[in-house]
This record gives sequence, C-alpha cells and structure tokens, in this order.
Amino acid sequence: MILVIDIGNTSIKIAAVEDYNIILHQRTTQKEFIKDCTALLSKFPQITNAALCQVGSLEPKLIHQLEKLVAIFKVDTHIRLPFKNLYQSTSLGNDRIALVAGAISRIKKDENCLIIDAGTCVTYDYVDEDLNYHGGAISPGLRLRYESLHNFTANLPLLTAQTIESFIGNSTAASIHSGVINGLTQEIKGCIKQYRKKNKDIKIFMTGGDAQLLSTQLKSRFFATPFLMLDGIYYLYQFNKDL
Repeated sequence: MILVIDIGNTSIKIAAVEDYNIILHQRTTQKEFIKDCTALLSKFPQITNAALCQVGSLEPKLIHQLEKLVAIFKVDTHIRLPFKNLYQSTSLGNDRIALVAGAISRIKKDENCLIIDAGTCVTYDYVDEDLNYHGGAISPGLRLRYESLHNFTANLPLLTAQTIESFIGNSTAASIHSGVINGLTQEIKGCIKQYRKKNKDIKIFMTGGDAQLLSTQLKSRFFATPFLMLDGIYYLYQFNKDL
C-alpha cells in the first residue's frame, strides 16, 4: 500500500492505494495537507512510500515535511514511461503523463485510446495500439469559459456550471449556460467523432472534475473513470519501483 497524491490546479487529492484498489481517498488543501497526510498515514501505518504528481502549486516546505514521513516518488518526464512519447515538446504536463498511464493500465493489447480530462482545462490525449503517445489538444474548461465571459464583458454575470434542458437559452443566464455547457459538449462530441473516424474501436476514457456533469449531456459511449489520475500515478510508481 502507498500514499498517492494528485496536486492539481484547483485541488489536492490524497489516497491510500493497494493493488490498484483505492482504499481511502479525500480532497485537501495546502493548509491542511500535512495534517491530512499524517492522519492517513496514522490510519495505515504500513505505508512507507508516496507517489506524487504535481501540476498545481504547493509550498516547497510542505514537500520537505512530507519527505520526513515517507519516501517520495515524483511523476515527471524523466521517469520510465509505459508508452513511447512522440510529443514534440518538452513541456508535456505531469498530469497528462499520469492520465495516459492510467488509461494504458486499463486497455488490452493492441487497443488504442483517447483520454479526455475535463478539469480546469480540457485535455485530449491519444495513444495508438502500439502504445505510442501522439499528443492531442488542450481547451478551456467549464470554469474558465464562465470566468472569461464575466471578466471580459461589462454586464455578463459569473455563473457556475449546471446541466441544461434545452440548447435554446430564454434568458441571459440560460443563454450563458447553453453557450458554455452545450459549446463544450459539442466540442467533445466532435473530437470523439474525429478520433472514431481514425479508429472506430477506439476506447474513450473521460475523467476530471466536470466529467460527471458533461457525461449527462454527452449521451455517448465511453468509460467514465473518476480515479484515472490516481490509477496512473500508482501504475507509474509500480512501473518504476524496481529500477
């Protein structure tokens, strides 16, 4: 059993994971990070190692404090990867590495997949049947779309995401919801259609904070996997631990 930590742009998730089973998980904050990690480690004293993936900010002193409690494995571009990275940039995010690893741990031999992460940004990542990672796309997520409408106009209110019954908005608020929710829904549908033209049997994974809301709008066939990031971090730890 190990401690798995996902430091995202908007939240921090910690989990006790054993044999790809999430035994316990919770969200925390920078302020409560060490306290919550210590409490989890007290609950599972057999944990001596942690696997950490960071894209959001975390005070360095918190990492140093954590290192006094457990040995830390960090996900980054320098670790051994279970796929061939064909991305022509050195700035591939640690979160995308972990998500791809999580999807690979779930697919069969000779299958290809598209991973959609609906978080602060919406990322699309494609892996072919030979486990070559090609990249994909990055798009603004729901919160960024709502915030941009509010911040870059004089009168539009700041709203929070909600499901919509109709794509025709009969008020300013309803029109914003339709534009944001329906707009992103159609984007995702169009992206899935493009990839299915490339391979009709492609496996679609969807994860991230807005995945549940968007999945009710999409009505499309894919695997909703809320713990794909945690799965990927754990898989990368296991893939590298004997090196």
